[in-house]
Amino acid sequence: MKNHIPGDNIEIRKAENPSKYLPRIPRVDTEADFYSEVEENSEEIYEISVCGEVIGLAYIDDDEEAFVYVYIFAEHRRKGYSYPAALAAEKAIKASPVKSIQTGYDANNALAKRLAEKCGYAPKFASAIMRYGGEKLAEKPLPIRAYRDEDFLDAYTLTDEAFHKMRLGTGFFPDSKLTPPTDKERTFWSETAAERFVYEKDGEIVGCGRICADALSFIAIKIARQGEGFGRDFVIYLTNRLLEKGEARLWCVVGNDKARKLYESLGYRETDRAEYSFKRF
Repeated sequence: MKNHIPGDNIEIRKAENPSKYLPRIPRVDTEADFYSEVEENSEEIYEISVCGEVIGLAYIDDDEEAFVYVYIFAEHRRKGYSYPAALAAEKAIKASPVKSIQTGYDANNALAKRLAEKCGYAPKFASAIMRYGGEKLAEKPLPIRAYRDEDFLDAYTLTDEAFHKMRLGTGFFPDSKLTPPTDKERTFWSETAAERFVYEKDGEIVGCGRICADALSFIAIKIARQGEGFGRDFVIYLTNRLLEKGEARLWCVVGNDKARKLYESLGYRETDRAEYSFKRF
């Protein structure tokens, strides 16, 4: 008789109302962005089920450079579901061709790291999750305004160039390259315009930033204007906008020492660390 394999009956399907599962997902037990995606009923959240019973959730960014994150509910762990669930989540990616898949996990979670390795992922970099625990910061009037569609080319280009420089500087992204703007990217920026801000000075856009939920998603300063204090002022401004809604947190790539010193000088402290691994095709 054939032995039963836990993954034989695993199914992956779009979750219609992911937030209903929040009581089964302790915030401290999962990656912060995943929790937010579930909370916001993101379209990228999928149910993982076995014989009709939902045993966990998956975040699947269905793209050529995809992202997969699998979360098994506590009561269903250590039953052999994690590995087949991760493989099933990968198969749910419809993009063609898939160039790479990225996954993330708590740097202190040895089991998750071993699972990623078993699935063929190789460690790439780590990111410190930093939180601000103080009051609103002293803020001066600044020429910062909401992002508009006509800002796209300048804002996208300075962001792409700034992050390319950062990635090369950490030493973890030797294959980093600039990415030309596309209509698809412009549409995405337009759809998320309410979350984006631009910093203007001397008639040009010198900085671009985005906040999502309770997090500073990114901040970028034009390379030619770095070192003039715009970054510090911009972080203060965006931190205060976050505090007006609740808490403030951000991610800082390990090795990006200059940015980390800035965040720490303003009162941000590392509370967690996530590792990210890639599988390339």
